[in-house]
This record gives sequence, C-alpha cells and structure tokens, in this order.
Amino acid sequence: MGRPRRYESAAQRQRAYRERQEAEWAQVDRRALEKMNGRLEQLQEAVRRAAAAGDETAQGCRAGSVETVLERLIRHFEGRAAAGRHGQEGEEA
Repeated sequence: MGRPRRYESAAQRQRAYRERQEAEWAQVDRRALEKMNGRLEQLQEAVRRAAAAGDETAQGCRAGSVETVLERLIRHFEGRAAAGRHGQEGEEA
C-alpha cells in the first residue's frame, strides 16, 4: 500500500505549485530593477573612486561585490550611530 495522494489530480497539483510560487517569489518591474542595479553599480564605482582619492570610509567599504559594499556601509554607519549614542550618554551624566 502506497502513501495517500496529496492532490486529486495533476491540475490540482499544478495549482498548488503555482500558489506556492506566488507566495515565495516577489514580482518586480524589470525597468525598476534594472534602474536599481544601475544605481548600485554607480555606488560601487563612487566608492572605488573615493577610496582611490584617500577617503577612509570608502577604503573600509571597498569590495568586489555591491552586496559587500552595502554590508560594509551598513556596519560603518551603525557603528558611527552607536558611538554617537554612547558619546551623548556620557555627556548627560
């Protein structure tokens, strides 16, 4: 005896598959996505140029991929924000 069928028909199985796909995958406007990718490439190039010019923040954020550049920028600015909060707390005491 095999396991019980999950779907009554191939059509029902296909519908369930499409529903799972819709729930998991976002639909995006291709032009908007291409524009965002272009802007990210511009950011990466600007970071490279600023790093070459000696900017310390850019030197710390320089990376081979846009994702890494963004991650390093996030960490940099979160660290600056945390340092600012700690500095303000010390001033209040």
